[in-house]
Amino acid sequence: MLLCPDSFKGSLSSLDVTRAMTDGIHRQWPDALIECRPMADGGEGMAAIVTADLGGDWHQTRVHGPHGRPVLAGWGHDRGRNQAVVEVAAACGLDLLTTDDPDIWHRDTRGVGELILAALDAGAQRIIIGLGGSGTNDAGVGMLAALGVRFLDANNRPLPPNPAALAALDRVDFSQLDARLAATELVVLTDVDNPLNGAQGASAIFGPQKGLAKDQIEEMDTRIRWIAERIRSQSPSCGSLDQPGTGAAGGLGFALISVLGATRHVGSQYIADLIGLDAAIGAADLVITGEGNLDGQTSRGKVVSEVVRRATAQGKPVIAIAGGVQCTPEEIHAMGLSTALSLTNAEISVPEAMARSAELIAERTKQAIESWRRSNLR
Repeated sequence: MLLCPDSFKGSLSSLDVTRAMTDGIHRQWPDALIECRPMADGGEGMAAIVTADLGGDWHQTRVHGPHGRPVLAGWGHDRGRNQAVVEVAAACGLDLLTTDDPDIWHRDTRGVGELILAALDAGAQRIIIGLGGSGTNDAGVGMLAALGVRFLDANNRPLPPNPAALAALDRVDFSQLDARLAATELVVLTDVDNPLNGAQGASAIFGPQKGLAKDQIEEMDTRIRWIAERIRSQSPSCGSLDQPGTGAAGGLGFALISVLGATRHVGSQYIADLIGLDAAIGAADLVITGEGNLDGQTSRGKVVSEVVRRATAQGKPVIAIAGGVQCTPEEIHAMGLSTALSLTNAEISVPEAMARSAELIAERTKQAIESWRRSNLR
């Protein structure tokens, strides 16, 4: 059988999830043959998965976190192919923040730009960047600043690259943008197609989960739009503000796709192709996947939906294990899943499930395998 889950955010990496699932299977079926292909969609754990699959080297670089303090961020380098793998969560992730850190108006993405610089210094000519799990909403200005772009006020003084300070933005200077970027292929992976602004934009959809007050959404959206328009008016080749994915990672998608010309891919599809998921599915009798929360967003490019799509095409059954299941049985089957088991229930709260995630994933997987084997022996 094939195990190909996503990570359980804030709890376990996708590799750790496969280990827990394996434990659960062997409790019920000791001699089961298991293939593990940890998955990701561009968020936490993506860089490690891709680096391991490519046989690359793992590095850690000290960069600015979303709060401005130094953090140690991991990234991968495949010397043979001259490419690097970066995930924004490592540099400006929501999980790096505490309640005492600056509010969303004062956070920035400089650390992402610093990771890109480290990759360029290592000789990378192609950089894969996973957009997921960010704790920022700066339209990527912090990243651009780290790469050499200057944001200036009316007196030609440099401004901090965050939404609050850029209220005084007058001019954007691209003259010192790192020249190596012109010869570097940038690939962004994301599981969302939201535009930068509007009702489905970065501020409205993702701002609240990062601490943006509801009564400030419109103000933030207007500020980000204004900053992006100033960038576009003074950028040598900036594209549309409304391209799909420009709202990813608090607008980092805009800076990467529209300003720097990166190509966008659905993260789960890109990684599935990279790790040879179709062939692994073809060799399996049963596919088990999972994610932190199974809900209405699952079908929008998430790992579970991509696994189900590929398994269904080959007539293979799929079971999902999730931290929480916010779907009816009818919706679960409509997704193409045989069943979905939740770690949480009336007796187990979300905090308890996160604290006991490995144990509970093993138990739920054991239950799923027991039920599947029983139904197949009838």
